[in-house]
Amino acid sequence: MEHIAAIMLLVGCSHGGLTCEELQAPQVVFETMEECVGALPAALGGAGAGKRIVHGRCAAVDPAWVEEDVEISWRLSRQNGLEVHVRQVDPPAKDVIVADSAYPGGAARMH
Repeated sequence: MEHIAAIMLLVGCSHGGLTCEELQAPQVVFETMEECVGALPAALGGAGAGKRIVHGRCAAVDPAWVEEDVEISWRLSRQNGLEVHVRQVDPPAKDVIVADSAYPGGAARMH
C-alpha cells in the first residue's frame, strides 16, 4: 500500500474569479509534502492554458487516514489564496455513494 502524506489540488478560475473549478493535477498523491511542493510549479505551469488563472496548493494528509473516509474542501480568499482542508468524516450509510461540490468554497467529498 502506498504511503500518502500530501495531496495536490489545482483550481482554475476565469479572469475576475467569477467561476472556479477543480482541475486534474498530473499527480494527486505524494509520499512527502516536500515531493508535492517540488512538483507544484510544473503542475501550475502545465494547467495554465485556456486563459484561466490557476491556483495550486499541497495539503498534508494524515497517513492513518488512507483506509478512512476523508473530506477535501477548498476556498479562495484574498488574504491566503487557495486554502485546502482535509479532514476525516464518518462513513455514509451502507451502499451509498456521495459526491458533493459547492461554490464558493468548492467543497468536494467522495466516499
